[in-house]
Amino acid sequence: MIYKKHIGIEIPGLQIDGKDAPYPVLNERAIRATAGIMMMFALLTVFYTIFAKEYILIRILIIVFFTDFFIKVMWGPKYSLISKMGAWIVRKQKPEYVWAVQKRFAWSLGLFMSTCMVFISVIFGITGIIPLSFCSTCIVLMWLETSFGICVWCKIYYFLIHKGVIREPVHRPACPGGTCSIGRK
Repeated sequence: MIYKKHIGIEIPGLQIDGKDAPYPVLNERAIRATAGIMMMFALLTVFYTIFAKEYILIRILIIVFFTDFFIKVMWGPKYSLISKMGAWIVRKQKPEYVWAVQKRFAWSLGLFMSTCMVFISVIFGITGIIPLSFCSTCIVLMWLETSFGICVWCKIYYFLIHKGVIREPVHRPACPGGTCSIGRK
């Protein structure tokens, strides 16, 4: 199995906000916890790199993030070690289910950013403002996801749907806090 078509789980009879959810879903609480874990690792590593002027730790973290995003995009979060840690942390909380498709899109963009960082920092060994800009952007995006439940990439996904770049889904998706702005035509 090279690529899993659907990530998440389909739960028969699941209703979200009083509407049927006949599509794969993921636990948003676990996703936010995972973003928090990744943000913590990123912050600590960036601070260490800035103060120690030692780049090996950040290069290792870039490879770990790349691998994690690759696994989530290809096979879903249930195969990701960091996602398993996030799910374990929130295991006693009631799940908040969201549509899996927009999360895969967000992880795909995370994979793109981490791939750029693999080339910039790991392969070419570039240091300075370029990799720091990528790292800072990633940390801010993870902070927004963790602290406020705002997935900027998901917002971009919905923007692309409204502009007709991405086909509108058959079902109105469930998203964190009912923030989706996809309406029926």
